[in-house]
Amino acid sequence: MTDIKPEDIKNFFEQAANANAEAWTAQASYFEDLVKRNTECFTHLGEVRVESFKEMSEATTFNQAFESNLAFEEKVREELAALQEKNTKSWEALIGQITSIYTPADNKPTAKTAKAKAPATKKAA
Repeated sequence: MTDIKPEDIKNFFEQAANANAEAWTAQASYFEDLVKRNTECFTHLGEVRVESFKEMSEATTFNQAFESNLAFEEKVREELAALQEKNTKSWEALIGQITSIYTPADNKPTAKTAKAKAPATKKAA
């Protein structure tokens, strides 16, 4: 059996408090960036929509108005796809940070153990 000393308990709680503070900071940063990215994207899309409405109102034919609307729809698809990609990468980075924060130091993989645990890849025949 191991002897648990008061210093060990104190150190455990200090480490837990520090990990929680780091995790809180990482999450707060993630959500601040998420809101900023989303707000910028939708603000820009709103401006693009207004411009497309202006173009549609100035169009002299139905085809010109329709093409203006199609151009806007394509812009929406592009920007939302880019936003989703940025948000996904940011989420994955946050998960990596949180995992790193809460992984005990003795369980964290080193470069040597990470290579050893990596699955072997088969070469194509």
